[in-house]
Amino acid sequence: MDEPRKDERTSAAAPTSLDEAAPPPVEAEVARPGGGRRLLAAAVMAPWLAAYGVTGAWAVTRGARAAADGLSSIDVGYSRLVTPPGVIVAGTLLLAGFAVLLAAAMLVLYDARGRIRWAAVGVVAAALTAGSGWAAVNGGLNPGLWLLFFGGLLYAAALSFVEVLRVARAAARGRPARP
Repeated sequence: MDEPRKDERTSAAAPTSLDEAAPPPVEAEVARPGGGRRLLAAAVMAPWLAAYGVTGAWAVTRGARAAADGLSSIDVGYSRLVTPPGVIVAGTLLLAGFAVLLAAAMLVLYDARGRIRWAAVGVVAAALTAGSGWAAVNGGLNPGLWLLFFGGLLYAAALSFVEVLRVARAAARGRPARP
């Protein structure tokens, strides 16, 4: 009689009782559709992310330095004199915008489907958008410049609203949302 081949020997030695656990099946990675769209949706926010982060950090630092030097007002450009606490508040709001855009970009990239996460980002983005609109009207900012400066917040608010609706619609149908 011939000796069994190696693969026959291993299959004969496989567990046959129900008490012995078989190894779990290997799961293959499945490419999900929409990866390019998610990347593009997140990349649209990149210019505003950089601008809000850099400008916000600069404003907070400049305001703190002026406050430490005891100055009552500083020139921050656009021919306006502002108090150091005012510059710090404006910088903090820009850093909040940076955080909102970063959160929205991460939610898009990682294909988050939770309504709570998107709703939280949407509420903060909408509040910051409304605040920037109020400031633009009171400061006499041209609508084109407002869109250039604060369009990222408007985009994040709109994106959040669309994602909340998409996830809610999918949940109403009883199936997970498509990417």
